Amino acid sequence: MPGFGRMAVESPQRKMQLISLKKTGLGTPVLSGSCASFCTVTDNGVGDYTINLDKFPLAQVPEAVVTVTTDNRQVKLGTVTKLAVQVLTEDLAGAAAEADFHIMIFGSLASDLIGA
Repeated sequence: MPGFGRMAVESPQRKMQLISLKKTGLGTPVLSGSCASFCTVTDNGVGDYTINLDKFPLAQVPEAVVTVTTDNRQVKLGTVTKLAVQVLTEDLAGAAAEADFHIMIFGSLASDLIGA
């Protein structure tokens, strides 16, 4: 039957991935959580971290990234690509500061999503 095949029956929302991690360690960062073995963390300096998705690259830039700190700090996102997410942490005055945080990255392994 013309037009019927694997691509015709799969949902455009297929292959969605949720990567959930916790970054701990002031000085030397450590990742933990069920997805920690798929990612690495780079300490770029005080309060500047990059979560590398080198073992689990997404096909597109993540749809959503959520982060929260586990102490009295602020967290911001820096550069976000399909291979890495930069997380910046600050004290309440806005100065770069070391902090532990949780991060969830929601993206897809499908490179042909509608609207991509």
